[in-house]
Amino acid sequence: MIFLYTFLIALFSPFLFLAFVWRFGLRKTLDGLPERLGMGAGPGGKKFAQGWIWIHAASVGEVKAAESFLKDLPSRFPGFGRLLTTTTVAGKELAEKSGLAECVRLAPVDLPFCVSRLLDRWRPRAVVLVETELWPNWLRGLAARRVPSLAVNGRVSDRSFPRYRLLRSFWGPLLRTLTRVGAQSAVDGERFVALGVLPERAVVSGNMKYDAPLPDLSRREAVRAKLGFLPSETVWVCGSTHPGEEDILADVLIRLRAAGRDVRMILAPRHIDRAAEVGKMLTGKGLPFAFRSTPAIGPATVVILDTLGELAEAYGAASFAFIGGSLIPRGGQNPLEPARWGVPVLFGPHMENFREMSDGFLSAGAAVRAADGQALEREVIVLLEDPGRRELLGRAAGSYAAGRRGAVEANMALLAEILKRPA
Repeated sequence: MIFLYTFLIALFSPFLFLAFVWRFGLRKTLDGLPERLGMGAGPGGKKFAQGWIWIHAASVGEVKAAESFLKDLPSRFPGFGRLLTTTTVAGKELAEKSGLAECVRLAPVDLPFCVSRLLDRWRPRAVVLVETELWPNWLRGLAARRVPSLAVNGRVSDRSFPRYRLLRSFWGPLLRTLTRVGAQSAVDGERFVALGVLPERAVVSGNMKYDAPLPDLSRREAVRAKLGFLPSETVWVCGSTHPGEEDILADVLIRLRAAGRDVRMILAPRHIDRAAEVGKMLTGKGLPFAFRSTPAIGPATVVILDTLGELAEAYGAASFAFIGGSLIPRGGQNPLEPARWGVPVLFGPHMENFREMSDGFLSAGAAVRAADGQALEREVIVLLEDPGRRELLGRAAGSYAAGRRGAVEANMALLAEILKRPA
């Protein structure tokens, strides 16, 4: 079956190339093509006594999740270099901007010759796969070379588990090659074992998203000023939103302002290349807006965050925040970034990709779930009219986010374990 899979990947590679062109543009696609084929510059003059640890984080979310892990690697494992690969251009740009590794490049396409080229050039001592980045030919190539592999922050979503289970005869032998799996939760650990991971190799190590660096809360007014807001203004930050969702949020804002409630909004599309599309929608609704990338934001009702890597800080300007991907069936996004600032968190009914986290927030009284746009509007009105409720919710969110750290340390222990194997 692996040969059929590989044949199909090869067959559809031209369409994959076109998808990259559509998603990232022709120039960035062509620039990244050698790396996606496993070519491009190798280690060159960068030599490390212990060799390289290859870490793969698919996109911006995974890079952020692994940030503390990546930053701690040099002190925990001196003598090792960090090779960080990402699937998306945005993930690579964020990793380079943040200085998270000695070498950052785009990941190879899951074809044997592409994977072999990268492995032959870099000869990694171990491989760390963040979340569910499990590619069949990657796993086969690592197993053939006896390179130990560790999956961290591992999760199997409600949506993907039935599909994986249906193909268990295909995935089982591949997942058994993983040296260790650090699952986010007990449910994720059980699902990995059900799909083929050897039970003794799977542990619950937690979610590294909780271990991201905490912001400096004293900077909240400075963040507001940077984004063009006064300390006294009510600012609603809507982060990582998806198509169809921005319409709902804009309509809620229009009704709030029509009722005399002076609320301004920061709207951050999940993919910043949709910023112009979102701007066009706001124009059609008569909402004045400005792009964050413009030199002077001014008093626009809505600020569209069209810059990379600023959303986590922008939450510091929020009076309350909405988590995107949750009013429509997209599985939700990470609610931790606003919570770390002590900002009240709201989200819709669709948080399947963050089920354990969202359930934990709700149980701790640290977030509010709204069934639809009308319910969201009612919850926002409650927060506007009851400052005490807003303060209580924000304090609970901050406490919950700060109280569940420790996954990075647990995953470092798993990495130390697999590095004890002979080179």
